Amino acid sequence: MPGKKAAISFLRHYGHLSLVSLGCGAKLNRIDNHLRLLTALRLRYYVGIDCVPDIVWSFPELFSNPADMAALLEAYYRGDPQKFQAAIKVFPGTWVEDLEGIHCAVVVCQRVYPDCRWEDIICSMSPLLVLQEDLHGCERQQLRGRGYVRTWSKIRRYGLRPFRPWPIFPGERNLVLWRRQDFEDEGAELNGRRFLRRLAERFIG
Repeated sequence: MPGKKAAISFLRHYGHLSLVSLGCGAKLNRIDNHLRLLTALRLRYYVGIDCVPDIVWSFPELFSNPADMAALLEAYYRGDPQKFQAAIKVFPGTWVEDLEGIHCAVVVCQRVYPDCRWEDIICSMSPLLVLQEDLHGCERQQLRGRGYVRTWSKIRRYGLRPFRPWPIFPGERNLVLWRRQDFEDEGAELNGRRFLRRLAERFIG
């Protein structure tokens, strides 16, 4: 069974091509937004790590919206969506702290238990983007002032959908997306628009 040593070895080689879900739980599910980020950034691997003794998943149950995700995979893998199964790598028996200092392209924190403060670990991994989902009753990682800013433009750019929003809060997304300050993939954006966006991110994020 893969564990800590296997996770460290794999991510040292392929972290720059990987989206890593920290504390993914014993069963992978509701990874729709994760897949949107993985495909948008042209990454190769979906990595789940958790301290539990086993991590399982089944293809239909991975997604909240299987039809939309099947279409996305069909396009990304050019007609062979089953290739995504080979891209999923899970490492049970691995603590978040074991990954300190190992670079990964994207980090996801979903349903983080209260009092789990992973900011130092996440920043040491130097991801381009950090997605936090399912925030109600869970610990929010505060990355402001650590080289990251909250970004709303990239939520729209990557088509991220609200994660189980509460009906009593109209317009709530129940997610936060952080951008590393030196990461920019907007392409040809007008200088004035970019300045205003970055100003908003700096003071609001």
